[in-house]
Amino acid sequence: MSAKPAPQLVAEVPLRPMIPALVLFGRDDAGRPRAAWFDASEAKLAAHAAEVMNLRMVQLADDEQRAFADQFTHGRVFSSGRAFVPYVRRELFPRLLELAGVRADPDAPNPVTAVKEGPLTAANTQMSGTAPRPPAAPQPPVSPSPGSFVGHKLPRDRDEIGLGSIVLAHEGPDEGWWEAEVIGINGTVHSLRWRDYPTQATILRRADELALLPPGKA
Repeated sequence: MSAKPAPQLVAEVPLRPMIPALVLFGRDDAGRPRAAWFDASEAKLAAHAAEVMNLRMVQLADDEQRAFADQFTHGRVFSSGRAFVPYVRRELFPRLLELAGVRADPDAPNPVTAVKEGPLTAANTQMSGTAPRPPAAPQPPVSPSPGSFVGHKLPRDRDEIGLGSIVLAHEGPDEGWWEAEVIGINGTVHSLRWRDYPTQATILRRADELALLPPGKA
């Protein structure tokens, strides 16, 4: 009998790493910053999403800028033309404005709409006739009812969620999750305030609409 030929080995081709090439960024109606990076192959779709969502788009010029952008989430574009551009830490936003060449009052409610040096394009300005909403008025914290459970600060199990717990709340299908503090409980409904934006209006979420922070997350 003739020997069977040895099977041919298939060479594994590593996937091309995705490298940040541009960033979409802006603020929501409440003034909270949001940003996400996209690679060069996503540039056209990202530019369209910037127009649809009234966001600015900044091209990354060098490795230092790409390393900075890597602190953000890799965004993705939906079939609707909108993009997933989640919230980011406030201290990172001034650097984005600087990269975009924006002169802005840091105390302004929405500095992303400030005048930019040079001509504006549809991808880095807001649609005309659209005025930003004023910041929401501070809301008094919800008073806990007698006997309300005081929870673990960083719960590792749903049974540990109570007053004072830091959890994740979902703000919308395209918005992702955001850290929030439980300030009131009424049955299965939790009153929360955004951890980084405590003066924004109180939000209400059912227990099954909350998520736990990953282990080791402060």
